[in-house]
Amino acid sequence: MSNQLFADFVILNGNLWTLDRDFSKAESVAVYQDIILKVGTNDEIQEFIGPETKILNLNGQTIIPGFIDAHTHIAWNGMNKVYLDLSSTKSLREAVEKVQQTIATKKPGEWILGRSWDQSNWSEQRYITAADLDPISPENPVILRHVSGHFETVNSLGFDLLNLDPNQQGVDLDEEGNPIGTLRDIDLSDRKEIRPTFDDFIKGLNYGMEECLSLGITSVHDNVTFELFPVYKHLHERNLLKIRVYGIIYEDMIDEIIKLGIKRGYGDQWFRIGAVKLMTDGAMSSRTAYLYEDYADMKGEKGFALYDEDKLDEMVTKVHKANLQIAAHAIGDKAISNLITSIMKNIDSQECKEAMHRIEHAELLLLKDIERSKEHGIVFSMQPNFVWRWGMIGVNGLYEQRVGIDRTMINNPFRWVLDNDLLLVFGSDGMPLGPLYGIKGAVFHPNEKLRLTLTEAIKCYTIYPAIVSNELELKGTIEEGKLADFTILSHNLDKIELEEFHDVDVLYTILGGKIAYSKE
Repeated sequence: MSNQLFADFVILNGNLWTLDRDFSKAESVAVYQDIILKVGTNDEIQEFIGPETKILNLNGQTIIPGFIDAHTHIAWNGMNKVYLDLSSTKSLREAVEKVQQTIATKKPGEWILGRSWDQSNWSEQRYITAADLDPISPENPVILRHVSGHFETVNSLGFDLLNLDPNQQGVDLDEEGNPIGTLRDIDLSDRKEIRPTFDDFIKGLNYGMEECLSLGITSVHDNVTFELFPVYKHLHERNLLKIRVYGIIYEDMIDEIIKLGIKRGYGDQWFRIGAVKLMTDGAMSSRTAYLYEDYADMKGEKGFALYDEDKLDEMVTKVHKANLQIAAHAIGDKAISNLITSIMKNIDSQECKEAMHRIEHAELLLLKDIERSKEHGIVFSMQPNFVWRWGMIGVNGLYEQRVGIDRTMINNPFRWVLDNDLLLVFGSDGMPLGPLYGIKGAVFHPNEKLRLTLTEAIKCYTIYPAIVSNELELKGTIEEGKLADFTILSHNLDKIELEEFHDVDVLYTILGGKIAYSKE
């Protein structure tokens, strides 16, 4: 009697990039249950094909490890299908018309919740204000969240109902001292009237996970708010998660996490806690990223820090001592410098290297700060999709507007990070999701000296995020014994010119040895 172990699933005739230490290539892979059984040639895989084995026969298309998006807000991406979606609007006028159409379907007094507007896509190239909304919304409060998540616009009724203080930092005023409805980096998470319900989060998370799979994403490092944590718990306990999640919890949860004794890596292959999100500044779009020099389009404005030095030191130390990973948001050059200084001052260099503490975004990252980060092995978690969306000179130049050409050309300096032997991981921040989109920002950066090769960019979406989440034994490469998570692309990446990468798409997403998405 034969004891031959047959595969449940086999992929043949592919161009398989294992991304292992030798960067070896293969043709085929066999999967048993959710684990990679064998990687090799078509002939080597034949012995694992039994009568019940499912076979996917390719035509030389490239297979890579499943994409890992290292910075997401999955539920919030999905909320665009739950609330009013303004992401596709091409003008302020179109956005206002969509709000007006939604108001017509609501009762007086009901909140209108809109999401993902981006003035850089609008012909008017300006923020929407209460003056735009008040004429169409006398009986309905309105709040519209910017795509960055760092900025909202409310109408006058909404401003009053939220009981906001006109004098608090982040409330924009006109020349007479009256609020104009734009709110920059103001925490509204405790205002239940404008927050999603549990069921809303369930819907949003499911929409977001489906979108991930359609883009070849099998794992994410997701920012998990206190509202979202029980939603993940609910889905996880019922085996309803559709992608794998490394959770980055927000700082307002850290005391509870410490009290429960939860440390980095708590969880399983589907959901685990790893890092704590700290917010040190805002965003370029809202001019709240903290800069050394003025914004190019607003003299005297440098943004602002969300922590003073003592508070930053306190939080950095607290997260590290709790045996959790720091994942600190810092976009402006001054915010990044202050954060690096705090990490170096408060954490032993070897301990920092082992913890792989990370800086999220790190957009206006100075070379001198990269060089001094080497001693502590600081990880940079960056968004190349921002370059492709907002950083191409003369094309879609939000960066150019905010910081001028010179600073734009050294913004998001991916090459400097890798050349200094530091870990670089890529995420999307959901603006938009999609590693294939993000890779374009890395390989076609406006500054040729800062560009990555295609292979380097793919590693930043696969093996490097797996290292940073301490999950390399599970994923990040295609090797025997690891989880069978793959992304199958429409082209053979070894046979195309770089300019042809624009035509590459996701054909299949394989999660745990099963086809989770098919373009066909």
